[in-house]
Amino acid sequence: MVAKELPSGCGVCGQEEGLLICSGCKVLSYCGRDHQVADRPAHKSACSAIRRARVKMEEEEQILRNHPGDFMMPADPFTNSAGNFWSVLGTRDYMRARFALVEAMTQVDNAQSVKAQLDHFMDMLRLCRSDNMGVRDLVPGLMLRLNKDQECYDFIKWWEVVSDNPRYDWGNTDLPYLDIKNADIFEPVERFCGQFPDLSHLSCLCLLKIKLLLEVMRLGQSTASLGPVVPREILDLIQSSIPQIPAVCVSHDIMSGDSDVRETMVDKLKAQIDAVFNAVEEANEHFWPSLIDPDLDLTEIPESYSAGTVEEMILVLRYNYDAWTETPGAIDFIKAEVDGDI
Repeated sequence: MVAKELPSGCGVCGQEEGLLICSGCKVLSYCGRDHQVADRPAHKSACSAIRRARVKMEEEEQILRNHPGDFMMPADPFTNSAGNFWSVLGTRDYMRARFALVEAMTQVDNAQSVKAQLDHFMDMLRLCRSDNMGVRDLVPGLMLRLNKDQECYDFIKWWEVVSDNPRYDWGNTDLPYLDIKNADIFEPVERFCGQFPDLSHLSCLCLLKIKLLLEVMRLGQSTASLGPVVPREILDLIQSSIPQIPAVCVSHDIMSGDSDVRETMVDKLKAQIDAVFNAVEEANEHFWPSLIDPDLDLTEIPESYSAGTVEEMILVLRYNYDAWTETPGAIDFIKAEVDGDI
């Protein structure tokens, strides 16, 4: 499967310099007026949807900022209720409107839009630590699309660590929150593969480990000895196309050129991927087959779901499919796993 790239720059030609941002959607840029006018018929629908969603969110925000404060809601809840937003009933329309804005932004598929979506979600988590809207399930895929691999791992690990702590007080904003930084991205994965895993996080963890594996293999000047681990066609695909991963680049052992060290790391990562792959398969049998052949309408959002169902698979695939398709070799790797070729 040929990977797609996350577009950036001018929405018509891709030029990166001297860009003018669309005043309507604010997430698509052009190198000049001519290309903006030329792209208007294709962009108009998405632009209008994003603009309407932003107006609605700003209206809801203004209601909260103008509120004088009473026993139901404090004045300026953005300051006085930060961290516990959802516990204040009057803030929920604003949070829903902000989520709807991010949903509208997905109609523009470029790096600027993905970054804006991630920024909104991270700020929503700042406002509402307990994440009553499930924002945390969408964040890792966005981070991976932006090659924020270390940040992605830190995020996934924090939620896993806190889920193991039943005494964590979500209402106490003095407690650390999303404070794991620069965790060992190569460490074992068993803690993530428990009885009730977060399928979205687990899927992204698998993709992250595959990215690491393919990068370590690409760094090897001779990949002949690694062929039995990954089919040759996947190696050829990613030989020059995977972006350098800082977590790999800062590893002296991997970057030193020692082939034995790299082969040991390859074996280690392959075992971790196997563990996460099996955990995903056990959590939702529908996920891997649908990732390989998504004969689904990923624009449809299930109204409800339970663990292990087709509806859960559709949601998680919807959150993370772009991250998988933008990683050269990743879906081919999973297909090889499913087919027993690895």
